[in-house]
Amino acid sequence: MRFPSFRKLLIGQGLSMAGDAVCLAALPVAMLHARLSGQVFGLVMAAVGLGTVIGAAAGGVLADRRSPRQVLIATDTARGVAQVVAAALIVSDAPPWSLVLVYLIFGIGIGASRPCTQVLLINLLPRRALVAGNGAMNFLDNLVAVIFPATVGVTIIIWNPVLGIVIDGVTFFGAAAFTAFLPEEGKLDFEGDLKLCDAMNGIMVIAGNSQLLLGFVATLVVNVLCFPVFLVVAPYAVSDRFGDVMWGVCLAASGLGACFGSVITVLVAGHRHLKPLALTCGLFLGGAMSLLALGDLGWMVVLGAALVGVVEASWLTGWATAMQMLSPERDVGKVVAVDTFVTSGAHPFVYLGGGFIGETLGYSHTLAAAGAVSAVATATIGLIAIGRGQ
Repeated sequence: MRFPSFRKLLIGQGLSMAGDAVCLAALPVAMLHARLSGQVFGLVMAAVGLGTVIGAAAGGVLADRRSPRQVLIATDTARGVAQVVAAALIVSDAPPWSLVLVYLIFGIGIGASRPCTQVLLINLLPRRALVAGNGAMNFLDNLVAVIFPATVGVTIIIWNPVLGIVIDGVTFFGAAAFTAFLPEEGKLDFEGDLKLCDAMNGIMVIAGNSQLLLGFVATLVVNVLCFPVFLVVAPYAVSDRFGDVMWGVCLAASGLGACFGSVITVLVAGHRHLKPLALTCGLFLGGAMSLLALGDLGWMVVLGAALVGVVEASWLTGWATAMQMLSPERDVGKVVAVDTFVTSGAHPFVYLGGGFIGETLGYSHTLAAAGAVSAVATATIGLIAIGRGQ
């Protein structure tokens, strides 16, 4: 927080995070009140996911070749407009396809903003402060995810849930305004043509760096496979044994654990020890999934959910910083774009597969299997890395 420009970025992005947290609680209720079916809500979320994948490819190129500050202003403004338009469409009983189209645009804004935010952090902070900057962003994101849905979100749902969507739009305008006050630093003057396929050059950067490759493979296990399984399977596994209220407690515990995870990674400089971080996260995640799947007492599943939060924030903070530190400056956006492209592109399939397997095999058994996969896969990655002397 000693860097004024970073404070402005953190405040602006914190506003949009708070708005997102409120909208997360309000959007499904608003659609329910508008008599829009769960199928429409599923299409809306799928549109956001598809848009995120498209936006990630574009954002990776723009972040490295144009001003990430200007791109972030544009994406925040576009998302603000999209949320205001979405609220108007819901109130006016517009056809569902129009809502899907708006949230496709909203998703493109999400995907494009992620590489730009990472590159902007590099421009605003010295390299020694990057892990603290990433930790602060993740800490704030998880803190508002715990506090705002249970306070402002509930109040707005009771009053008028559509207002929650409008508030999210307004916070994006606020984020764009704070970003506009940032200095124009680190702009890369590149006069060549912009090509979306250039974003995939990040694959070559990852493949050519053993540490990045190790982290990317670990991300496929921890972030692409296990976290989505937790989100889609754990609610049923916990609710079946302990009731719906316990799942709410588990969500709160996960959010609080994530706050601690961000701080822990900053304190131990986890980005400098990517191999031990990946191994530790994988093993702890396996244990957390086992507690959620097999715990007979309430405190066991709450502890499991808290550990999931700790692992999630620890890994995301360390991995984000590693991408920034290990990638060539001109390719940071492309590397983040590949990461976003793969994770956002795979998550919908993991959600669908996790739900199907959970219903077929049993939710607790599915969680236990995911935990075993996490432990075995990360242990294998660690052993291979040790064998190669990485």
